[in-house]
Amino acid sequence: MIALAYYRNAVTLVLTLLLIACEPQANKKTAMQAIDLMQWKKLTSENHDQVMLVDIWASWCISCIERFPAMVELSHRYRDVVRFVSLNVDHTEDARALRWANEFLHKQQAYFEHYHLTNPMMQSFDALQLIGIPAVLLIDTNGQEYARLTGDNPNQQFTDADIEEQIQQLLKQGIK
Repeated sequence: MIALAYYRNAVTLVLTLLLIACEPQANKKTAMQAIDLMQWKKLTSENHDQVMLVDIWASWCISCIERFPAMVELSHRYRDVVRFVSLNVDHTEDARALRWANEFLHKQQAYFEHYHLTNPMMQSFDALQLIGIPAVLLIDTNGQEYARLTGDNPNQQFTDADIEEQIQQLLKQGIK
């Protein structure tokens, strides 16, 4: 009887330790990395083996949050030919928003690259030539912007089909 209780406790302890050990790994896959504009420019301008799709978003942008599950779905569909990256532009000082954003990415099981710009938001918008978000950039393998879809006009929002159409067009061109 004592051996059975000991065995049960040992199994429970091992399973608990395994769950704890796995949790940081899961969060690490979806956690945003801090990056400044200079690092961002280098990251996007380098020659890549794959086309890069950049989803620019913030935790306060309802349209960004609503369309994110479709971005995750696209990342599954095109994972072998497109490098998916999300770029968060929340205020760096807003720890609660950044924590929420990281939790959101984890809940969405968005297992691709995530960055958070550390520059002030308006400086980031200016440098990225953004008027509003959501915004999706498609970058070819030479680091050149191929397409830009933005949500700055509420009467003319882009759709998931628009994103997919741009991906297909770029892949057909085979820009290297």
